[in-house]
Amino acid sequence: MLTKLDVEKVKIVIEYCYERFGIAEENFDGYNWNMGSKNRIYIGPEKIERIEPESIGLCIFRLDKTPKPTTSFIQLFGNKINENTIKLNKYDTEKFCSGKDLKINAKNNPGFVAVKYENISLGCGHWNGEILKNQIPKSKFCKINFL
Repeated sequence: MLTKLDVEKVKIVIEYCYERFGIAEENFDGYNWNMGSKNRIYIGPEKIERIEPESIGLCIFRLDKTPKPTTSFIQLFGNKINENTIKLNKYDTEKFCSGKDLKINAKNNPGFVAVKYENISLGCGHWNGEILKNQIPKSKFCKINFL
């Protein structure tokens, strides 16, 4: 069941977005924040007419010990993310989109990162300083035939 996300949790997620990805607070104006099952955070419209959905909008974070961005968040706000991004070449993009973890050189802070190919936001990864761990859901893995 979906419940309105309390102000403190909204503040935690917005601060995380600014500190980790450089996304300004005003980018979240006009969204309603809700909490679903398994600590999933959704943004979307206030309500939907005629049906009782399990969720409204997109799941953009999971909130446990620390906020964990979803691939939907990275794809939705990717053009606003200007910090902690890892840009991949064509070869690594093909591997990443098929679900592989990558051993690459990057100068990011350890933690969650936005993974991009050129100007395309691919999804979420976790960087430990040596390995880029793929955080894209298995259901979204794909084989890229051309870029």
